[in-house]
Amino acid sequence: MRFYTSLIITLLCPVLVYCQISAQEWYDKGVKLKGEKKAGEAITAFKEAVKLKSDYKEAWYEMGWCQNDIKDYGGALVSLNKARALWSGIAKLHFELGYAFEKTNNYDSSIYHYNQVLQIKNDHSSVYKQLAYVYYNKNDLEASLKNFLKHEEVNKNPINDYLYWYRKGYVQNALKQYEPAKISLNKSLEFKTDYTNTYLELGFACSKLKQDEDAIAYYTKANELDPKSHVPINGIAEVYRDNKKDMNEAMNWYKKTLLINPDERKANFGMGYCLNSLSNYSEAISYLQKAIKQEPDYTAAHVELGYSQYKTGNNDLAIESFNKALSLNPKNENARYYATLVYINQNNKLMAQKMVDELKTLNSKYVATLQEKVNSL
Repeated sequence: MRFYTSLIITLLCPVLVYCQISAQEWYDKGVKLKGEKKAGEAITAFKEAVKLKSDYKEAWYEMGWCQNDIKDYGGALVSLNKARALWSGIAKLHFELGYAFEKTNNYDSSIYHYNQVLQIKNDHSSVYKQLAYVYYNKNDLEASLKNFLKHEEVNKNPINDYLYWYRKGYVQNALKQYEPAKISLNKSLEFKTDYTNTYLELGFACSKLKQDEDAIAYYTKANELDPKSHVPINGIAEVYRDNKKDMNEAMNWYKKTLLINPDERKANFGMGYCLNSLSNYSEAISYLQKAIKQEPDYTAAHVELGYSQYKTGNNDLAIESFNKALSLNPKNENARYYATLVYINQNNKLMAQKMVDELKTLNSKYVATLQEKVNSL
């Protein structure tokens, strides 16, 4: 009997020792494991801590932090909300909640919690960076740039993240701040020289600044990094089309895109635009129709198609195309300009004058020329 009693005690000893570990000890173990970059093991320790002490707010927070670290954002939200119910006014807790919501694309909740951090600590530079990213993902460009700039204002350390500078440059390009965009994008290149998108954005900025050779060079580099992408090829084509006004060379580049993807919408539109510019209106129509098939709401393609139809004598079809463009973009001037020419061609003074009057409300540069033509009907 004594033998069996001793055996049972021996077998139970590990369990007894396990049970004797306190919540504090499990928490301390978790913090140590977290410091050793063992987030998964740390989570296990924190779970044991909250089993023993369900209101252990620090353990819930640390577990949420580690869950964010291993990209278990759903689990992080559960843990962090447990901590939040027990612990108010803690900046780091709101930051982790903001981060978890950001990573689950719950951007409004993310913004709320990041702003809660700023209510507590208004010079928290990481919050401004994350807010810049959240607004970037929401396509709220002005708010994104505002937070990029605020981050740089309060940040005390060098920013060595290529993606940070790329995103800032992208936003500046979208806001037509092309020179500042170039500065940001070149900073991105300092930290990563093989990110294709950086070269694409640099090509775009230079193209808009009429720095044609630089634009072509950046697009060429992007093409070298990703030969299967049509985007840099279209970029080069647009430099020749819009800046150099060399429609034949532009078409040579659009044809390269169409070899990769015969249905690519921008290349088909580009071919149609160039053919219209070269007075090859009938040939332009099939390209423009294909562009519209790929993107039915492609306003510019409807305008160009209407122009082709007008120039080939299909006035009724042209008006349909222009009306479609106007339904997509009620402020479109080009559709009204060409529609006016169609109505003049049809000797329809009433509708021609209607188009001119609408252009007047848009302060269009076309009004004076068109009004004179309408008056002569």
